[in-house]
Amino acid sequence: MPFFSQIAGRPVHDSRGEIQGKVADLVVSADAQYPIIKAVAVRDGRRGDTLLVPWEQIRNFDTTVVLRQPRDGVTPYQPAEHELFIGQQILDRQIVDVEGRKVVRVNDLQLARTNGHYRLIGVDISAQALLRRLGIQQITSKLGIRPRENFIAWEDVDPIASDPNSLKLRVSHGNLAKLHPADLAEIVDQLSVPEGVALFEGMDDEIAAEALEEVAPERQVSLLEEMDSDKAADILEEMDPSSAADVLGEMSDEKANELLALMEQEESEDVKELLSYREDSAGGIMTTEYVTVPETWTASQIMEHLRTIAEDIDVIHYIFVVTDLATEQLVGVLTLRDLILAPHNAPASAFMTRELVTLNLDDDEDHAAKLIAKYNLMAAPVIDPEGRLKGIVTVDDAIDIILPTAWKKRLPRLFA
Repeated sequence: MPFFSQIAGRPVHDSRGEIQGKVADLVVSADAQYPIIKAVAVRDGRRGDTLLVPWEQIRNFDTTVVLRQPRDGVTPYQPAEHELFIGQQILDRQIVDVEGRKVVRVNDLQLARTNGHYRLIGVDISAQALLRRLGIQQITSKLGIRPRENFIAWEDVDPIASDPNSLKLRVSHGNLAKLHPADLAEIVDQLSVPEGVALFEGMDDEIAAEALEEVAPERQVSLLEEMDSDKAADILEEMDPSSAADVLGEMSDEKANELLALMEQEESEDVKELLSYREDSAGGIMTTEYVTVPETWTASQIMEHLRTIAEDIDVIHYIFVVTDLATEQLVGVLTLRDLILAPHNAPASAFMTRELVTLNLDDDEDHAAKLIAKYNLMAAPVIDPEGRLKGIVTVDDAIDIILPTAWKKRLPRLFA
């Protein structure tokens, strides 16, 4: 099967045998599983121009490319919006190898002949492809150097465009969506910021938010600042409020206010509240996503409530009991185990724990982390001076404070 590097530079003759230039590139459709060659770009060095010859007007495409008619009789091909120049827009670009969970570089492109046509069937990411392009593959073979081949089928890769206008994603990011957020974050770390932005802009907002939370804080800022503002705001809405507040707090006031204005009001208000607290305080590191129920609700009512909201709440190990949902005066806490063991008709006040370990909004973050570690808590409630529940500090937050970044990445996220 031929490679693009073996075809590029081939001489092109017209039907009269006169040389018209050399193969400069090939045009394929980007939305096909194994895209067919639609046109050949012929570069005439003497004229200094490039002619796009439709595939139907190519008579021979072997060692020499021959046109079916004289150059003057060729009707130039007009590429569609979804079509690509594979040499210019794919070769040497970075792609996401979904199976290998890494970013690799396209060193060559593999073609195959089928029913009189040529198709793009895969990419070669091996060192052998580089030797082939340099024309020294045979020399290295004689020396006993045989680099391992490494091909990826075209259907298994998603091209990443550093310039979204020059290369659009061939397929949706369904395969990427199957990866763990930490794997996605690792892929993003291997990309430049523009390439990372292109990757995030093609993702579902929720998946992008989960992946972005795993990225280093300074890179989070760079990615969101370079991203389309509407998309950035949509991703921030899906992030944990405390994570969203952290990244917005690292931006300029102008950019942070722009994104906050684009967010839905409820999510925006939550983040604004967190930004109002000192960064190294319990209020500054807490999240506003938690479960509260009135003390009058029965076990069966609480269970039904959990079924409706569990998908949107990360931390449901603890259920915080309040006097009523309007004031959220904290009076107790219960665990899922407490709920399962309680009689269906028992009110929360009958089986909740009233002895609470709480944090104040202005408590130092180190104190919060030590408190969680001391009492072996999964989360600690944060209350205002009137005893109203304002948020929770999770054990994940405590780990973020206690452990250095290098160690944090070795541990699983407890609420992932």
